[in-house]
Amino acid sequence: MKLLRTAIILFCTFAALVFATPAPSASAHPLGNFTINRYSRIEVSSARIRIHYVLDMAEIPTFQEMSVMDANHDGKVDDGEHDGYLRAKVEQLRQALSLRADGASLALKPSASQLTFPAGQGGLATTRIVINFDADMRASLGAHQLDYRDDNYGDRLGWKEIVLRADGVSLTRSSVPSDDRSAELTRYPDDMLSSPLDVREAHAAFDVAASEVSANPSPIASAPAPNILDRSRDQLAELIATQELSVTVIAFSLLTAFGLGALHALSPGHGKTIVGAYLVGSRGTAKHALFLGLTVTLTHTVGVFALGLITLFASQFILPEQLYPWLSLMSGVLVVAIGLSLFTTRLRHFAQHQFARTHAHSHEHTHDHSPDENVPLSWRNLLALGISGGLLPCPSALVVLLGAIALHRVAFGLILIVAFSMGLAGVLTAIGWLLVYAGRFVARARVPSRVMELLPVGSALVVTMLGVIIAAQALLQVGWLRL
Repeated sequence: MKLLRTAIILFCTFAALVFATPAPSASAHPLGNFTINRYSRIEVSSARIRIHYVLDMAEIPTFQEMSVMDANHDGKVDDGEHDGYLRAKVEQLRQALSLRADGASLALKPSASQLTFPAGQGGLATTRIVINFDADMRASLGAHQLDYRDDNYGDRLGWKEIVLRADGVSLTRSSVPSDDRSAELTRYPDDMLSSPLDVREAHAAFDVAASEVSANPSPIASAPAPNILDRSRDQLAELIATQELSVTVIAFSLLTAFGLGALHALSPGHGKTIVGAYLVGSRGTAKHALFLGLTVTLTHTVGVFALGLITLFASQFILPEQLYPWLSLMSGVLVVAIGLSLFTTRLRHFAQHQFARTHAHSHEHTHDHSPDENVPLSWRNLLALGISGGLLPCPSALVVLLGAIALHRVAFGLILIVAFSMGLAGVLTAIGWLLVYAGRFVARARVPSRVMELLPVGSALVVTMLGVIIAAQALLQVGWLRL
């Protein structure tokens, strides 16, 4: 009990240090470090159609693209590489755009383009490309139909937005609004971060009157979009970008990483509810709780390194962000399997207990069997449960790893991830200990025997249902299940 109190005091100390630590100005992409976001503003006049196109790539896609940008692999993008990459990217984006007027395809020609690298988190950059594509139309008098489609990065997560505005023509119908929601991918609405826009095509109809036809129409004004993006802070990723690496700074960074790992363990996920439901009714000890915490942490850490290797060497075959729902599905299936195994085992013990009680009553002899005597604890189930809880790697830890590579601080990045994982293990173990001691307290309490006997069976059912929920959420993400 003294050890448990010490662990709780240490965790509270680390949490206080983390919340009191001032953070640098770098920040995280609002939609996540994996996203590639697209924005098209269609500007229609009687003589020309302009597509104002914006591409916003978060930290991890930008890191992957750097191998293409840095043609001579000297670790920086010089002016020649910058211009060459921009020309190639403009052409790549243009080929995936389709613009048709009255059924006829219109040729899009780039009239202006810009490539910048706004600072992201963990010492990594993001990418912002702004392009104006123009198409000559010379629309005749009367009604016209317009169709537009953007097939760029269709398989990548991110915000996809299209707006349409008319200048000198009468817009009669449009499938997209005239006002944007993201200010050209610079301000994402908070209420839409969990379900970003996914608009990939637009259809509209417009009329051209005699007074609106002009041989030399004035250009549509397009204010340049700002390069500053509203972002949320990620304190773990910011540690890798610390300017000075003195012994004091490194020590404090490790302490902060430990505290952030502890706080991360309290965030949704990591199977805390499942662990709790599993330990209820089992003969759990502090040793079992420690094993669970370490298994979750080890799996979590290995997952970060594995995803980092995929990002570095296999992203052309496997998109890292697309692994998350599949890993979540694997986690859910594992939990369901564990839950069903527990349920059948504990139900069988409950039935045997009831039979033994009935038999004892028939011989006028009773013996009270506690749940602890009837529910065995399986190390195999503990291992599987720990793996399922740590199967999803933390994106922030992945950014730390990639940032460490980009900044040539690999050793520092690795020990930060280890310290973060130790904080995660400490809290998960402490939670396990709390549940173990709470279970012993409940066992000594005056709870009706029938409730105590059914508790392990009910907890196994809870584990199963939680696994079903995790698997269902994953199936929704991969599109195999629809509400």
